[in-house]
Amino acid sequence: MTPPRPGALIARDDELTAAPPIPPVSVRVMDGEAAHAFLDTGWPLLFELDRRATPYQSPRWLAAHADCLPPTAELLLLVAQDATGPRAALAVVRDHTAGGWMQVTPLSAPTAEYVRIVGPDAEQPAVAATLAEALTRLDSDVMLPDVPATSALGRHVSQWQRAVTRCARIELPVPYAAMSRSTRRDHRRRQRDWDALATGGHTVTYHRTQTAAELLDAYAMLAHLHQRRWRDRPEPALTSAGERLRAVLERCADIAFIATLALDDDTVAAQLCLHRGRHVYSMLPAMDPAHQDLSPGHALLRRLTDELTTAGYVSLDLGRTTCAPGQAAYKAAYAPVWSETLTARRTLPPDLTR
Repeated sequence: MTPPRPGALIARDDELTAAPPIPPVSVRVMDGEAAHAFLDTGWPLLFELDRRATPYQSPRWLAAHADCLPPTAELLLLVAQDATGPRAALAVVRDHTAGGWMQVTPLSAPTAEYVRIVGPDAEQPAVAATLAEALTRLDSDVMLPDVPATSALGRHVSQWQRAVTRCARIELPVPYAAMSRSTRRDHRRRQRDWDALATGGHTVTYHRTQTAAELLDAYAMLAHLHQRRWRDRPEPALTSAGERLRAVLERCADIAFIATLALDDDTVAAQLCLHRGRHVYSMLPAMDPAHQDLSPGHALLRRLTDELTTAGYVSLDLGRTTCAPGQAAYKAAYAPVWSETLTARRTLPPDLTR
């Protein structure tokens, strides 16, 4: 582990003393083989030293996405460094748009639900500002979705054109006792329905994948359920990038799992999650519309949160909340902590040649 950085707050005699300001950093833009090599060698240490980083910033997740880029796209790593070496980095992709100009987006977007700078100095405002300014010097439009609004990068890019998305995080164990009487009643009613199925001769099976083979088999079922559920509003992760996500999951079985709920021989709900430490991130849920009256998504989430609590996890992040009917109410039923992410855009002046 590295020593505390200058500019950090150091505890002395029960007081917080401000250390000297951090030294200036410069940004190195890596592309080609150098960028791919840094993902393998330099990125893991930055990730390890950053407790705020999510599985969406893990080196395995990003390297898998980098290897699946289309021919029109190139990987760029923006690395903030000082005399001691790299202190923070951001992984992006520069690609040709349909209009013929270049656009920069985060690596693994739009699949990733949280886009962050990674490294021990990732939350230093000066570092975030330096990296954001480096993005604007790439002679491309820049679009950053899903940046946590309270992060140093989020606070900086809030000055750009932006839209806000709400996100929900369930703290484990789920605080059922603190919920309203009507919410507790709804949970009990749904549980009675599933208990009645089990006592009436049906088989109700909950499972969480443990191996890569199980993960890929469950992903095929999840994709099928999702296609049935959202024929008119397909999820981006399963339309333009469905096979790419499968290829990524082949390399990420150590940080990913899918929880499923089956009624007799039919899988009625599935949920793809990533995890880091004691925190889990729900990335993609799906349910069978033929069993919508049984609320299989709720039934699965109830079992998943119970199992994760028993396993020692402390949170389940449900991610972005879309405008789909009922999604906000579905998440609100678990007394989540709400937060916001930004989709920030910085476009080139119209008089510049693209």
